Amino acid sequence: MHGVLNKIFSENPNLITDVIDYYKIKIWFKERDPENYKTLVESRIRKSADFWTDGYLRLFISHLSKNKKKVSAMKSNFANWGISAFVAHEDIKPSLEWIEEIKVGLETMDVMVAVLQKGFKDSDWCSQEVGFALGRKVEIISLIEDLDPFGFFGTKQGIKIKSNDPIDISNTVTKILLESSRYRNKLLRSIPKAFSKLGSPEKLKKINLLVDWSIITNQQTKSLLEKSELSEDEKNKLKNLIKTVGAFPNIEQSTSIVYPEILPF
Repeated sequence: MHGVLNKIFSENPNLITDVIDYYKIKIWFKERDPENYKTLVESRIRKSADFWTDGYLRLFISHLSKNKKKVSAMKSNFANWGISAFVAHEDIKPSLEWIEEIKVGLETMDVMVAVLQKGFKDSDWCSQEVGFALGRKVEIISLIEDLDPFGFFGTKQGIKIKSNDPIDISNTVTKILLESSRYRNKLLRSIPKAFSKLGSPEKLKKINLLVDWSIITNQQTKSLLEKSELSEDEKNKLKNLIKTVGAFPNIEQSTSIVYPEILPF
């Protein structure tokens, strides 16, 4: 059968999306012909996921629609940390079939955040999104408002939300991701890209918060600072940190001018 699928896909690549909609065929093809599955199917899925920011960690937020204002604010703050968050009501273009976009987001995400509140368990969409993540063995970070994790993803303890501030919540999730060896290196590559786009006050605030977390090494901090396009004013305000981690070693250090001793004649 995989020979037939290969022939169909090679003659008309536009049929790939239609065929992989049949879940059992997709699983069968992946098991029987993993190389062609990776080349033909996964590459097609990745190509259509144009809503992710290139190079950023991909985070899918599963939430109830009544939470959209808070989740939108979380999405904005995640972007400042080099995390591209998928929020269905924002990220789906009106001209596209929204179910297809959600599927692409689920197929290409690196990690999921589930905002758990009453009604989440009864939502067909939220439950299916979580089930999809479990099927892909994607890590799910559960944020507990007034509902505990349930079913198969209830075996991992969730995080009780202590603040209603979306900035605090997204900062907490970012800290958790940085603490994980699974995501730390990718974040350390994307964070400087995000920081380079920030205004000075927000950039300095986030750098200081990152230092306060005490998660990354001095060498990692040094690399992050050197890639974040710091202005001279920002370097001056971070001079103690820069000195501690040894960043910007090639910058000429200012030296005091020594005048020759005036000799009487």
